[in-house]
Amino acid sequence: MLNLQNIFKNKIFISIIALCSIFYISSYLILPFATADTTFYTLIGRGLLQDHMLPYQYVFDHKPFGVYVLYGVWDALTAQLPIGKFTVLALLCLAAFAAMARNIWHTRWLWVFGVLALLGAPFELLAGNTETLLITTELAVLWLARKGIRATIQPTTRILWLLAAGVTFGLTVNINYLEGVCLFLPVYFVLLANTRPVLNISLFAIGTCGGLAALFAPYLIQGHHALADYFTQQHQFLHAYSAKLSKRIKAVLLLAAYLAVFSPILIKWFGQKSILKTAPAPDTTLLTLWFISSVPAALLSGHAFSHYSGLWFAPLSIMLVLLAQQKGTLPIGALVPACALTLFSGGQEIRANLALHQNLEKIDYAQIANMAAGQKVLNIRAHHAHFYMANLISADRYLFRDHIDIVFKKQAVQHYLDDLAQHPAFVMLPYAGCQTGAIEQPVCAVLQNHYQQVYAVRTVHKKTRHKIDASDLSFELYKLQN
Repeated sequence: MLNLQNIFKNKIFISIIALCSIFYISSYLILPFATADTTFYTLIGRGLLQDHMLPYQYVFDHKPFGVYVLYGVWDALTAQLPIGKFTVLALLCLAAFAAMARNIWHTRWLWVFGVLALLGAPFELLAGNTETLLITTELAVLWLARKGIRATIQPTTRILWLLAAGVTFGLTVNINYLEGVCLFLPVYFVLLANTRPVLNISLFAIGTCGGLAALFAPYLIQGHHALADYFTQQHQFLHAYSAKLSKRIKAVLLLAAYLAVFSPILIKWFGQKSILKTAPAPDTTLLTLWFISSVPAALLSGHAFSHYSGLWFAPLSIMLVLLAQQKGTLPIGALVPACALTLFSGGQEIRANLALHQNLEKIDYAQIANMAAGQKVLNIRAHHAHFYMANLISADRYLFRDHIDIVFKKQAVQHYLDDLAQHPAFVMLPYAGCQTGAIEQPVCAVLQNHYQQVYAVRTVHKKTRHKIDASDLSFELYKLQN
């Protein structure tokens, strides 16, 4: 019977996989960004690092503080890298993930890295979104905690490792709150299933509090209810953003479909004697609990976004490699559904990336930046990525194109009119927004009377699976008339 070990030893197979991988990864590396989310996090990070404006004093998004710090720092470090910076970040994260997995479960580094980078295509792990950071920091917490509970000879070493695990947890749960859900079972297992559990939990908790205190220290220093305002804005938006029942059903169906595709791997994993029939090794249980905790985390938002499934795919990728390393355990047929999905998703991603690259080439961001010259630009339902690419300054806290509609609902038009009453120097809106009805007539009337169009671009529309539809990048820019 063919198994993965024999397949991986086949040089022809390896060569084909390598060529496809290079083409697939390169389609990401030619882009300045591959998903809209990363540009938004970076915009807030720039405001934080360059203008010392805490979230959400400049631009609002519902993600926690830590994500903006990370993307802001990465943007500053890669300022001279015009393309591929978020994919490079993703590749570094996946490499670190594979290294820690090898240390804990004795997996082969390249196998884990390859499974994440290639079989992770349906979950857009190479786009550099928060899920790629999240799976790496989750494993870092588990790795540090595991090191701590095993440092029994030197008590001081044990204390330092567990404190470091707690600090890392406190910091990285603020990349995405879902990390707390993903790590709930595995962290408690590590801390409770070993000697001196009360001490373990206490040290981890102290470290967590220390990490949170360090992260939110700027808010505490600023005072004037700054921290309370931060959480209030999050709560208000998340309440309005909460998905309807129909969207939650779609999210459940999408997750079920993905799990069905990878079910042959899960059946083999949970069918092992070491899982169900005899006492499993602690590290095996740790991996299983991590997977079990991550599945519901992918559903919590209620929105059917594929990248959320990267949370449970991370521990599954280690399961797959562990099974592959056991000769005869995992026949190649078990991977056929996953490989078919990967080929389809990878092809769609390549097509979408090339379309995005083609359309970004049509936009002269240098000209837009020169025209704006540091003046405020009001965004009315246009794509926020233009603000990232041209380093524009938003005239409204709600820059993301649908946030004003989410927050203000029927009062959105009035909010835009109030913004226009402040006479922002520039206004950006979707291409032909007034002609197509994408922008309401009262707003269009103000633009017609007081603004003049100075730039417009219409990108090519191509139907793709990608979150950034090519047509979304079309826009018009208007300048205030003197």
